[in-house]
Amino acid sequence: ISVIIIAILIHYSQIQYLSVEHPKVTYYNPKYLRYANLTTIRYGRSNPIYYVGLNLDLVVPFDSSIYIDVYFYELLTGQYKRSFIEMHFNWCHLVEKDMFFGAAMRTAGLTKPCPHGPGPINLQNMTVNPNAIPSGFPFTRGRIIANFTHPKTKTRVGDGFIDMKLAYVDKKHAKNLFFK
Repeated sequence: ISVIIIAILIHYSQIQYLSVEHPKVTYYNPKYLRYANLTTIRYGRSNPIYYVGLNLDLVVPFDSSIYIDVYFYELLTGQYKRSFIEMHFNWCHLVEKDMFFGAAMRTAGLTKPCPHGPGPINLQNMTVNPNAIPSGFPFTRGRIIANFTHPKTKTRVGDGFIDMKLAYVDKKHAKNLFFK
């Protein structure tokens, strides 16, 4: 019984967060984007969080005609296997209403209503809110792949990925770590 109590105390004294590393934009269409860059940065050893930066320079406005498909892959025996977790939304829904990735984008400064652009969009210090991560997330290590498309013209706009793992930080050290 004491082992169960210790496990419960450890669980409630820590915050589960999404740690991300190794971002890569694998393609962007120059008819839609002048450039696209995805980065991660960590602000010292005492801060375990990697913050994401997204820099885009839009050639055309991004509105509800741009669709984003997000797929989660689980790392199993050294290979990424597609999981059942997927998210699909248009650009405006992602930026204005989504509580997982969209909330991080809004916190990083993308608060102007849709449509966005043309022009640069520079979002820095993005993290997924730990409260948005469902308890019992089915795996701890994987890759998040995002595909941007324009379905009406059947055009690929861009895509990329970022490696992820679920990690924990003590609640007493978590102040000011998320959403800098």
